[in-house]
Amino acid sequence: MFALVCARRRPELVFADQFVDDLDEVWSPRGYDRVRRVLSMIEQFPESGSRSLPRSIEREFGHTVRKCAAGPFDIVYDYDVDVDTVYMLDLVAQRSAE
Repeated sequence: MFALVCARRRPELVFADQFVDDLDEVWSPRGYDRVRRVLSMIEQFPESGSRSLPRSIEREFGHTVRKCAAGPFDIVYDYDVDVDTVYMLDLVAQRSAE
């Protein structure tokens, strides 16, 4: 029996200054670890994020972005499949998204 192993190249991750600034404000080690785990998942499966967006996120970033929940935060990102690049745009507190 043969197993087919398909190694997928991971996309490049590009972090916006706003995302980095917001991540610096995460003071909880548990919250930071959740964000790290979700970033790893996005890197492996960049199209897995939801396109069901709060109006505030859609107004600021448009309707093509995606979001993934990471504890009390939503990671807002855009995936450009043509250049296989994920743009990490913002880390939004879920309570503040409307």
